[in-house]
Amino acid sequence: MHVKINTAALHNEEVPIQDGAAQLVRMGFNPSTLPRVDRIKALAAALISECQAVQAEVPDGGREAAVAITDVQKASMMAVAAATAGL
Repeated sequence: MHVKINTAALHNEEVPIQDGAAQLVRMGFNPSTLPRVDRIKALAAALISECQAVQAEVPDGGREAAVAITDVQKASMMAVAAATAGL
């Protein structure tokens, strides 16, 4: 799995979603089957994957990356809660 990013600096960049990141946001769990929930979780997992790469490549940034991962997990849960609030 991957997410494509197209910005001024990145043209059709593919960001891989690591299995561990997908598990952290429970990508396979979407009983509502809402596409928005899948998008939220995929975007969160891609950001977590990037933070995990930072942890591996920038030893001095490990603590900050770990905090960011936790915050992305929380943000993903709240975004899914918002997206499914009317169900």
